Amino acid sequence: MRPLCLVAGVILLLLLLLWWAPALSLAWAPVARTITVDQRGGGDYRTVQAAVDAVPDRNSQWVRIHVKQGSYREKVTIPSRKGFILLEGEGPWVTDINFDAHAYDAPDIAHQIDNVGDYSSTYRSATFTVQADNFVARNIAFKNTYGGFNKPAVAALVGGDRSAFYDCAFHGFQDTLCDFTGRHYFRHCLVVGAVDFIFGFARSVYEDCTLVSNMPAWSQQPGWVTAHGAQPGSYAGMVFKGGQIVGSGRQFLGRPWNGQATVVFFQVNMAGIVVPQGWDKWNPAQDVSQVMFAEVACTGPGSYAAGRVPWERHLSYGEVQRFLDIRFIDDGWLSNQP
Repeated sequence: MRPLCLVAGVILLLLLLLWWAPALSLAWAPVARTITVDQRGGGDYRTVQAAVDAVPDRNSQWVRIHVKQGSYREKVTIPSRKGFILLEGEGPWVTDINFDAHAYDAPDIAHQIDNVGDYSSTYRSATFTVQADNFVARNIAFKNTYGGFNKPAVAALVGGDRSAFYDCAFHGFQDTLCDFTGRHYFRHCLVVGAVDFIFGFARSVYEDCTLVSNMPAWSQQPGWVTAHGAQPGSYAGMVFKGGQIVGSGRQFLGRPWNGQATVVFFQVNMAGIVVPQGWDKWNPAQDVSQVMFAEVACTGPGSYAAGRVPWERHLSYGEVQRFLDIRFIDDGWLSNQP
């Protein structure tokens, strides 16, 4: 009987794996080619942009761009015609792409990027811009090193569909990460900023990410972790599952960029830097009747809900499931990435 029990157990395990396959999203797509970047001359190219340019237009096979340890001072753009790129560093603490442009001195690169609305100066300030669909980044940091306050200075703009970031870091102050449009997945990532430091119109999941406020402790004005907007019927939203909010100064969890904004925090540990109100309006007269801002099962001193704004949504475990299910963003594309 023991062999039969063993077989039955294996079959049950396989059935469970198949049942949970959409949630696991195991990645196994092959990489057709690897390009190496080394600023010291030991690779195929010395700059990341040169390696991106070497990827064929309308590419349909995964190409790995491996960036060796170093700090690469350059603005990098992956246009929409260059999909299926895996950008891989050697750790976000030793491999980074950095630049110091801000919205009021950003160069005119509208001819290099596409689908970013009116090419506003905020978008043009990005150190790293990806407009291509089917993109993956691992073990690399993106930094906007502009040192001033009160000027948008984007570290990374993610504008393509089906983009995933694993063990990456994003460093800035105002508008650090432009989660612009499309479906995106962030896992074990670090995002550092103070004012609207995760913003955009995308449908994204942030799993076990660390959000760090670098708002000065002396500032009387709290910052905003998120600034989301969405078009009616787009089902866009930012979902934070696990992870933590830490750092200095004080922070609102977010403010709605428009009346359909959606942000959900689930089981996030919040330090005391989160202000009691939790959320803010873009302006006092803003209509927030359709805004979906919610916290469920969060912990830490910043999660105390007694002082929250009255228009925060109170979702049950059942109601929040549609945001927690990985199918909120994934229809199979995560399992088709390398």
